[in-house]
Amino acid sequence: MADETEAAAPVGDAEDAAETAPKTARRPAMAKGSLQRFILIFFGMLAVFSIVDPSLSQGFAVAAGLILYPIIGFGGHYPAITILLAGMLTTSISSILRHYHMDWVKMARNQKVMAAFRRENMEASRKGNQSKIAKMKKVQQDLMKENSEVSLNSMKPVVYTFFLFIVIFVWLRVFVDQNLNSLGNMYIAVPWAPQVYLEYVPLWLPSWILLYSLLAIPIGQVITRVLKYISFRRKLEAMGLPLRAEPEETA
Repeated sequence: MADETEAAAPVGDAEDAAETAPKTARRPAMAKGSLQRFILIFFGMLAVFSIVDPSLSQGFAVAAGLILYPIIGFGGHYPAITILLAGMLTTSISSILRHYHMDWVKMARNQKVMAAFRRENMEASRKGNQSKIAKMKKVQQDLMKENSEVSLNSMKPVVYTFFLFIVIFVWLRVFVDQNLNSLGNMYIAVPWAPQVYLEYVPLWLPSWILLYSLLAIPIGQVITRVLKYISFRRKLEAMGLPLRAEPEETA
């Protein structure tokens, strides 16, 4: 009896350890998720308050100017280059964060699956196949859940990039209104005009904002496509698949 009791004790300890192991493994994951949510809420509140409170946005502009002005300010002598580099900075960081949080392979797979699902659902509706339509509705719930997860992951970096955009945007506003105005360097040359006044408002926005958008948006698209190409290339290499589709052999 003593031997059986001693043999049963390690088994009981092992079962207890097996039960507590998943709990201890879930705690770091839950703590990490809570920390991420706290950071997202914190930066989101900062972004909102910086829009509402001008003094807070002015403080962000002053703090950003301590770093950005010596690096890309150029003493206010090259405003077009400063605006270009500021746009490159925001779009580069936002593209990298978005790429890090986005599973492009899963997104492409979901798009293909949804396209096939729509074709099958339309075919079933056209033929009046009620049993298949009922099955398709169940499948649709799972597909919508996967798509919502991908969408939520893609929205995570929006808070960070929105806060970063506000900080750099308010710094550019101070840079134009104070630094460039004091230097009298408020005109720049653009491809469509030899001289454009930076505070001129052609389309409800000052020219420097339009120039910032014109330079930043294409750069963000290029960076996103390059990162997607690198990501897909690495996944294909890991799977041992060719990078280019081989031509089909004809008899």
